[in-house]
Amino acid sequence: MRPRSLSRSFVEQIEQQINSLRDLDYNYRGLQLWVAGVCDPWQFAAADEFEFHDDVLIVRDGPTGEEGHDNADVPEYVFRLDAIVASQLV
Repeated sequence: MRPRSLSRSFVEQIEQQINSLRDLDYNYRGLQLWVAGVCDPWQFAAADEFEFHDDVLIVRDGPTGEEGHDNADVPEYVFRLDAIVASQLV
């Protein structure tokens, strides 16, 4: 049985939400990710770093390497994309 492949449009939707989160004209304060099996959403800010790799989303607190800030020791969160059931801007 082949693994279920996620629609590229789902990833594009999250990418669009990240862009809107970082756009000061919209005045959002966070992006919430609802993950299967977890009661409350994970919430991330515009300054957090988001990376998509294959079928996972990696989020790190704060920017990497900008203005001397190094986040090598900050928390890193890894989400399987097929475990994310919803996302919303707040």
